[in-house]
Parts: sequence; C-alpha cells; structure tokens
Amino acid sequence: MSLGSVLVLDSDREQARTVSRLLGQQNWTSVLSFNQDMALKLLRNSRFHLLMFDSYVDGQNIISHIDAIKGQASDTPLAIMAHAWQGAKALKAAQETAKAAGADFMITKPLHPDRLKNLLQETNAYHRARRTEFHVLVIDPDIDLRNHLAAVLKQVGYKVSVADNMEDAFFDHNLGLIDAVLTAILIPGIGGVEGIAQIRKDFPHIRTVAMSQGIDDKIGAMHVLAAAKEVGAEILLPKPFVMPELLNAMATVSRDKIQAKAAEVAGT
Repeated sequence: MSLGSVLVLDSDREQARTVSRLLGQQNWTSVLSFNQDMALKLLRNSRFHLLMFDSYVDGQNIISHIDAIKGQASDTPLAIMAHAWQGAKALKAAQETAKAAGADFMITKPLHPDRLKNLLQETNAYHRARRTEFHVLVIDPDIDLRNHLAAVLKQVGYKVSVADNMEDAFFDHNLGLIDAVLTAILIPGIGGVEGIAQIRKDFPHIRTVAMSQGIDDKIGAMHVLAAAKEVGAEILLPKPFVMPELLNAMATVSRDKIQAKAAEVAGT
C-alpha cells in the first residue's frame, strides 16, 4: 500500500528515477516529470501529497516560478532539491530565496535515505496541521466490535480507519497521518503492548488508547492494561465498556488538537 504520492520534477531523467526508487523504498509512489510544462499539466489533473522539484530544470531557475506552481497546488507542500556541489554558502542562499518565494522544504542532492525519510515525516506533519478532522485508527481482531466502534466514532465526527492487527496497522496505513490509535491488547501477531511501544517510538504525535478484557480469574483486564500503560498507553479501557466511556476517552486525547484549532480560528 502506498503511503502517499509525490510529483517529481527533474530534467535529469536518471536522477528523477533515483528519487523515485528512494521514494519507493519508503512505500511512497511517485510520478516523474522532466520539464515545467509537464509538471504543471500533471498538477492540473491530479492531486499529490508532496512536490519535489529540482532547483534548476532545463537551465531555468524553478524558484522564480514557485508562484505559478503554488497556484496549481496551493494545499500541497513543495520541496526544492538543490545540489550539494553548489557549496554551503550557495545552498544557504538558495534555501533563503526558496523559502521567501514560498517553498516549504529544502533537500540536498544526492538524496540520502534518512534525509528523505525526515522530509516525508515533515510532509505528514504539514498535512496533519492543516486538517480539521481528528483521525482515529481502531485495531481489534473482532470484526463486529471493530466495525461497531468505528461506526460510533464516525457518528460523533471522527475520521476513522480500521485494522485487524498491528501488522495491518503498520503496513496498510500511513501512521504519520493518524492522530490516535484505539487498540486491543490481546491480539495475534505483534501484540498490543509491543505495537504501542513501537508507535510511541516511531510516531510520538499519536495518542494511544488501550482496551482489553482479562485473561482469566487471576489476570484481569487492568492487569493486562497495566503493561500497556508501562509502554505509553495514555488511557486504559477495560472490556466490556460502555460507549460513554469510549467517547470520554477519545474526547480526552483529541482535546489538545481541538483546543489548538479553536484558538487558531479565534485568533484569525
């Protein structure tokens, strides 16, 4: 599954293919364009999560055309790719000029996988900051319960995705665009505790709510959930719970973003 789409503009076809290959390694898809007219035509007909444009295309300074580019994709972040051989002073000057012209990010070529990974994380943060809805991922192997929880959360205004297990969550969803995870703990494969620990490590922006029943008469729900709390679960929901308890939990984890958005709107 693709985590996002990128429009790459580079007149050097070999370098464009290299960028595409590196994006593919991060599970992002790419569309290649080799001149500005081709890129603008693609922008008119398609939507992308990110634009990665070389600073010079066919001898033209792309930075001087950022207004036209943004006019076609005002809600898509633009990353300008500059060449390391230009030197630190020239790179800094290009960065300042690009930022002043409206570019959102700068990245140097040749691309390093870690720098590209950081760029994609910043892209996700860019889109999260501009969303009005709160996106919840529900993880539970019980399909009936999973769908019921999703339906309730959608009814009260959340955007909701679902996953059967942690493997599905990590490989079939772009967790960079998820705001909160509501997960069962006793699930096959990567368990809920290990999954929460990994989420807290790789996606610290995600709020986590753990839910679980007990194992037997000696190991109750709160014993299971205690392990989830140790690795970073913020709210614990012992099963069975009633819907007001679920909604209160989700309201708690979403409150920070909602209040921040309200303050932003009030200040405009």
